[in-house]
Amino acid sequence: MLTWATAFWSWLTANAAVFSGIVSFGMLLIWGIYLQLLLHNFRVQQSPRIVINRGRGRDINSLCLISNMSVQAIFVEAVVVQLETSHGTWFSDVTDVLDQQGESSSRDISSSEHHLARVTRQGPLKSGDYMEAGMFGDLIQQVAREQGIHLDEKYTSNEQKLELRSLEIGLIAVFGSENGPIGAQRIFDLELDDNQQLLLKPRKLTTKQLYSRRSRMKIKRWQKVLR
Repeated sequence: MLTWATAFWSWLTANAAVFSGIVSFGMLLIWGIYLQLLLHNFRVQQSPRIVINRGRGRDINSLCLISNMSVQAIFVEAVVVQLETSHGTWFSDVTDVLDQQGESSSRDISSSEHHLARVTRQGPLKSGDYMEAGMFGDLIQQVAREQGIHLDEKYTSNEQKLELRSLEIGLIAVFGSENGPIGAQRIFDLELDDNQQLLLKPRKLTTKQLYSRRSRMKIKRWQKVLR
């Protein structure tokens, strides 16, 4: 037994440099993985996160809420809507709040922050803040008016058979740590319930964030239409 222990110790001593190198490499690998996790968590925390959701109901008259869940403030530059119908897909800039006649009332309202929210959806959002972008039904009406279509209270057209299929809400914003614009989008499917009431059903559980190089191509397409 003593002979075996002596032989093992001699072998261990002779290969000490090899074992030391293996241990050093293992520690380096562990620290590398740890630093990667820290860097990943830091990037996630610093990334913009915008939530588009329904509030005060689940039907077409519910509020469109835009929340900034980022650690930094954002500045909302534009809110866009894409309405898919049986007659095609319509795109509209709904940044400005319009009345039922499609006119802006900005001339009659002072420039205070409280009053500006009644005429525009543009402006800063602090971390944890949210804004009401109006009722989904009003956004649909605004898009339809731009197409010269009148929708009644049930969001149907007496002039032509029109089926509303989905509503996409898009957002273009400026985020402090990003060089270019960032954005977010969420699609809601429009379905009729048993009472012929239009319901909004999110197509996905979460809001899609548009800040990667590939997703920013969509923002550029929006901006081209807005110009």
